[in-house]
Amino acid sequence: MNDSIATVLPALRRLIVDHFEVPEETLDDQTPFTALGLDSLGLVDMMFQVEDLYHVSIDHDEAMADPTLQGLARLVVRLRGQALSQAA
Repeated sequence: MNDSIATVLPALRRLIVDHFEVPEETLDDQTPFTALGLDSLGLVDMMFQVEDLYHVSIDHDEAMADPTLQGLARLVVRLRGQALSQAA
């Protein structure tokens, strides 16, 4: 899997649109998840979905440091890079 922000962002957008029924036209890479209508339970569910999709373990506090699509994409790319370097 090619793990760059350019490839992770569209996958995260699709996840939010499909799984959480957020209208695609309301998505912006810098919009906080809470502004998209995701409550705390929705945010936890989203983190589980992302962990399953990318095979990473996401720390809640790290994810909430920048609770936007852009922030989550950066976190996923960093975690995947760490996982790959540890596997090598």
